[in-house]
Amino acid sequence: MTDAHDTTTIAWAEPGSTVLAPKERLALALRRGQTLTITDLEGQQVMDFIASMVSDPDERLSAMFTRVSSGKWDLNEGYTIYSDRCRPMFRVVRDDNGIHNMTGGYCSKYSNSIRYGVEETWGCLDNLVGDWRELGLDETKINPDQCISLFMNIIHHADGRMEIVEPTTKAGDCIVLEALDDLYVGLSNCPEEHNPCNAFHVTPMQVTVA
Repeated sequence: MTDAHDTTTIAWAEPGSTVLAPKERLALALRRGQTLTITDLEGQQVMDFIASMVSDPDERLSAMFTRVSSGKWDLNEGYTIYSDRCRPMFRVVRDDNGIHNMTGGYCSKYSNSIRYGVEETWGCLDNLVGDWRELGLDETKINPDQCISLFMNIIHHADGRMEIVEPTTKAGDCIVLEALDDLYVGLSNCPEEHNPCNAFHVTPMQVTVA
């Protein structure tokens, strides 16, 4: 495992753009002050992402504490994403859509098995595990609260039901996040095709570091 305190061993992300094909992943190490732009190239596609502090990878992004801090289920421009120790990790610089899954969690073969009766499907968890391994981090430390599903559209009904519906993003919509600390980031261009979260048709996404 990488010594997170020895920054000389870290391959920091260089400015530039990467197009992730459907179901692909990307692992990054961001410096404080860098921005991360996620662009939905064709519309109605979800990107799952997790993050941890470089100074201590056991300090992870927390969807729960981010919800509590904002008092809302969704991110908006100007909002802060917090760690599980309530320290700032990202600031939302721009958000064209404003709808994201902040309940935590990610698709996996386990959830697809219980929900849809299908076995051995590739999910965001597989991609995020690959990201953490690439960064030299302990993939067993990944947990559902660490994940935000960008552009995922979940309706919380008054009767308590939670319903996954198609995203409302259109081609070119993006969210821009500013790193407020040195951060490890794992990204998964969501492979899920068994519910409407990607409108049943997975498409490319663009990731830009600046």
